[in-house]
Amino acid sequence: MAKLVLYHGEPYQRGKKVKKALNAWQENMPNPELYKFEGKQLEPAELEQLLGGASLFSETKIIHVSQADELVGNDSFPNIIKKHSFDTEGLLLEADSVRKNAKLYKAVDEKGKTEKFSAPSGRQFKGHATKILNERGAQLDGEARKWFVEVMEEDLLRVDSEARKLALYSDAGPVTLKEAREIVYAGGKDKMFDFFDALFNKKNREAIGLLEDMLKQGVEEGKIFYTLAKEVRKLIKIQDLASRGVSNDDITAKTGIYGWLVKKKRGQIKNFTAEELEEFLHLLQREDQKVKQGQTDLDDALFRIVYRTYAVEN
Repeated sequence: MAKLVLYHGEPYQRGKKVKKALNAWQENMPNPELYKFEGKQLEPAELEQLLGGASLFSETKIIHVSQADELVGNDSFPNIIKKHSFDTEGLLLEADSVRKNAKLYKAVDEKGKTEKFSAPSGRQFKGHATKILNERGAQLDGEARKWFVEVMEEDLLRVDSEARKLALYSDAGPVTLKEAREIVYAGGKDKMFDFFDALFNKKNREAIGLLEDMLKQGVEEGKIFYTLAKEVRKLIKIQDLASRGVSNDDITAKTGIYGWLVKKKRGQIKNFTAEELEEFLHLLQREDQKVKQGQTDLDDALFRIVYRTYAVEN
């Protein structure tokens, strides 16, 4: 069992692995004493002292350092790690991100174990979200589950937090979409997908109302803008594949876009020609350039995009 590890990357998966590793060490190391630090709190001299052998009160020590990114750049830490044997001590470092060429990473990798956790997306995220919901005992009906996956923005920590709440309401049976919208905190982001649906179905008055609501609720203009660009690219990709006779299942296999979402997007692309979608994307690119040059604000750009894409008649 390695007693020197660095876990970095996506926080939910990383946190589960850290908990599992610490539990294993506490079970297998004789009479261990646990020390916890944030990276910014730990001084090289303190780490060296802790790694200096057993204390008066324990035979072994476990040292858990969160935010170990803070240790990168201080050569004292990798030097201490290199010269220590880790016979009676376990050192677990966790961080959001540590580059492979960092001295700290190399020192751990040479003597112990490193593991990076990648943020899941697409079908992988859906699988993780479903697993978390099941583990927490949260039951949702089909529509509620689809909505839930959309508004979680591929954030597993949010999924876990909201799944805990949803589990409290699941005793009476699966939570419905209406109930989920009342329980789950979406901070206005749930309206983002309603906004895209209205926009892509050319219900422009509805789209403008939803955009105004989101901005009033404090949803970041940049989040709306760049997610819109992402959604337009999805439409272009699906339209291209559909025009070549590719089935929904094969589109899902090629793109990683959920099957139910492919079906919905195929309904939306009927409202556009290929040229109109390309112009939509170019409009977004032009507005983005104006924002970067300080010629306009993102909220003004968003309203212009809605007005310029089609006349507001619906």
